[in-house]
Amino acid sequence: MDNLFAAFTSIFSKEKFQHNIRSITNDNNLFFKNKEIVDIELYSHCFSYYSFNKNLVKNFDQLTTNIDFDSVEKNSDIELLANCRIDNKDQLLPKSFAQNISVKKSDTENDSHLSEMFTLLYSKFEDDLPKHLKGNFTYILWDKNKEELHAAIDAFSGRSLFYLQINDEFYIASDAKVLASHPSLTLTVNKQAIVQWLSGRPDPNISMYNEIKRLPCGHQLIWRNNKVSVSKFWDIEADKSIRYKNTDEYKQHFYDVLMNSVSNRLVTSSSSIHSQADVASVFCQMSGGMDSTSIAALANIETKRTGLALHTLSHSYKNTESCNEMDNINDMIEKLNLSHAHFVELDKFDEINFGQLYPTDFDSPGIVLSPKYHEELSLIQQLGATTLLTGNGGDEICWGHSSTYRSRLYKGEVGVINEVVKACAELNEPVASSLVKLFVKPLIPNSLQNLLRLALNKPRINATDNPTSAWLTEEALGFLDEDAFTRSINNPFNKTFEPAKHARFHSLKTTSTYNSMRSYQKVANSYGIDVRHPFFDVDVVEFSFAIPDRMLIQGSYPKWLLRKTMEDHLPESVVWNKHKTVFDHHFANLVRSNEDELRELLSHSGLHDLGLLDNDVLMREFDELVRDPNRHLNVDMLYAILTQSWYQTHCV
Repeated sequence: MDNLFAAFTSIFSKEKFQHNIRSITNDNNLFFKNKEIVDIELYSHCFSYYSFNKNLVKNFDQLTTNIDFDSVEKNSDIELLANCRIDNKDQLLPKSFAQNISVKKSDTENDSHLSEMFTLLYSKFEDDLPKHLKGNFTYILWDKNKEELHAAIDAFSGRSLFYLQINDEFYIASDAKVLASHPSLTLTVNKQAIVQWLSGRPDPNISMYNEIKRLPCGHQLIWRNNKVSVSKFWDIEADKSIRYKNTDEYKQHFYDVLMNSVSNRLVTSSSSIHSQADVASVFCQMSGGMDSTSIAALANIETKRTGLALHTLSHSYKNTESCNEMDNINDMIEKLNLSHAHFVELDKFDEINFGQLYPTDFDSPGIVLSPKYHEELSLIQQLGATTLLTGNGGDEICWGHSSTYRSRLYKGEVGVINEVVKACAELNEPVASSLVKLFVKPLIPNSLQNLLRLALNKPRINATDNPTSAWLTEEALGFLDEDAFTRSINNPFNKTFEPAKHARFHSLKTTSTYNSMRSYQKVANSYGIDVRHPFFDVDVVEFSFAIPDRMLIQGSYPKWLLRKTMEDHLPESVVWNKHKTVFDHHFANLVRSNEDELRELLSHSGLHDLGLLDNDVLMREFDELVRDPNRHLNVDMLYAILTQSWYQTHCV
């Protein structure tokens, strides 16, 4: 998978521009497919794919060549850099194009007609182009005639685009670190972003640096007349509604959109032919939970139809019984008659220290380039596959929300109380406190809740109903402007009258799952592998928000419709399992086994000196965790550890 880089300046600054690009190249050990600075009417530009080459550093002047991009037509009105899989090509392109060129779904990175396709689509839709695209895409497009740049990233991308405007120069690239090497740039950290990480609620669409901006998912950027404009091109349509007469109709619709998403993401390039088996292979992650098993089951159906070889990748835990899902995984192997099941033992990595196990990337604390990922992706590469499917997004799209029960009660469904009581008995949860939490507590204003929490010496409640981390300073809390955060998300659902959809929309925009997606893709780039997430598909997402809330969660079963949809395709042990496997205990043990290293990491005074972190409070919380062998790891502590690691690695 290639990374993208483009840079522009006026022709009068070309000499300095060339010096700056040379500096960026050498500082990052980049290898460019093309690095020629091209003069156009008003600007000079450098427009190229790049990869990181740690073993080879070449001088910029030695690499100056003629433009020779694989996917750029020399006579085109546009130049294009892209990592794309466009699923609706055949709906967008004219029939004359389809007659001459195959428009069947494919890995467009290897499609020699990608530039021609974008030329046609851009000439038709111009600024509105990304609104019409379905699939996964990250592209930078240069309009030669208008001398303006267009860039876009799809709504649920595991990739990134960062941009920088400094003096009369404009840069855009896949990695923030590439832009940070500009010799005239003095980089400063974004305190608001750091505080969000320390509080356990990071915004995945903002940059960790003040000078470098991140293009948010589902947004496009246009650079014209040396000015940048950013706008959203896709979001949930709040007024869209799907209503059927019975559950079977919902099941069939959900099956159709999810299977179509899996099918789109299973198409792989011819380069994935394995030299020994001579059969194209694809991989699918498969734990014992509902999400990845559902994707694996649908992929199994589709690969049998198309002749692909399906390989599954699962994790095993020899020493952590609470994380062990082998019974469900073995049931899946038997149910689907899987022939290519692979396992990676994760407890073996406990012998590696925390910093080596979770090295943070320059882009953000949540992007970790773990050797676990390297082992998995190396295995996939060795077996000749270029595609990995995951179950990421299953929680955000299918889980539902507990406030659904409250909404149903307010609408007159008195029977929902008995439904909750029965669910509590099945899950061994206390009935009285559950009823209060679901039906009473949401009616109490945060101000009154904070008075009680103050009396109990507990962290305060903020506008999103979450306790803030105890180790944040008053200055740090000032950066948690919930009103601004809410405005940036622009939630279209009313919190009072549509609480479940409101909460689900917020989760969709802020989920930590983006960290996992970006981590995997960052590592996968060096192995030539595309990591794909069928639940994060616009048609699947739109469907899940258009159906009644009760279809997603009923009784003791979140993901109710997913379970009903997949009950004929998955083992009963998986479909109707009430207990979701969590990995808090695994991470808590990891923290305890690395106590000395993490104590030194957390006691660093950098964030304390910035006025954002109370080190004394943080260390007290850490001491309580390591002293109690039965205590699970609070996710906020994990965020604090990763933030400290990131800051000390990249900012000190």
